[in-house]
Amino acid sequence: MEFRALQLSDKSLVEEVLAPLRRNDSALGFANLFSLQEKYATKICLEGGVLRVRQDDRLPGVAACYPPLGSANLVGEVERLLDESAQAGERVALVGVTPEERLELETALPGAFAFSTDRAFADYLYRTETIAAYAGPALAKKRRETNKFYQLYGDDVTFESLSPRHLDELRAFQQAWFEGSRRRGSEEHPLELEHRKILLDLDHFEELDLEGILLRIAGDVQGYAYGALLPGGAFDVMVLKGNLGFRYIWRALLRELAGTVVDRAEYLNLEEDLGLPGLRENKLSYQPCALLERYQATLV
Repeated sequence: MEFRALQLSDKSLVEEVLAPLRRNDSALGFANLFSLQEKYATKICLEGGVLRVRQDDRLPGVAACYPPLGSANLVGEVERLLDESAQAGERVALVGVTPEERLELETALPGAFAFSTDRAFADYLYRTETIAAYAGPALAKKRRETNKFYQLYGDDVTFESLSPRHLDELRAFQQAWFEGSRRRGSEEHPLELEHRKILLDLDHFEELDLEGILLRIAGDVQGYAYGALLPGGAFDVMVLKGNLGFRYIWRALLRELAGTVVDRAEYLNLEEDLGLPGLRENKLSYQPCALLERYQATLV
């Protein structure tokens, strides 16, 4: 297998493979595959209608590989991957393994793998219509806080659908947000990687089929959010940023974004928490309807 960097020109071919699978994994949206290449050292192999994804910087000491996507012979493809990796002297682990794939591998290759839940990479799914209204008693606090945001700033608040004409303003806001986060002492390397990922997204906003909203307060950009539809029909909220000088700004941004996609996406995917306790607590507070958990498989 010859792995290489993912190119924008691969978009239609990759989506042809992913679309029939109807999966809502945020990691398998083309936009994330493309713009997270630097973070995870992602490479792909497209061969015979099968997509193989390899990430050398996702797990320490091993190459993280998704089970081959689009293949009718999962077991045979995994055996080929293991054989070629052994010949190259490489250690591999399978990531993003679905429950169905786990069952198939355990049945065909009993005892070959140890499976663990990849909890830090579990995506959080929410019903879009619930977030668009913060409906129900469990979200009453979010509803009150969003109402408070409008009480505080409502006369000055405007939302706009993101378009290419906004991109220079967004770059300027993102740069200021990044520099402010550095001054507050955020961990440098992850912050740099995220910043470069966002700038890459903005550079290719239309080609990646991204969409989102921009928030102005008194005419100035104070927040934005964007994402993309996933092959399974959920909307992946890839980035949400707001000026924390405005109370409850994230509540308002998320509700407004949900309202813009509610007619087209049954679910919002707020992606993974990466095992960070604060982020996990925050995402749980929005009352997910499901955690899209996947398995990691290591050779025994």
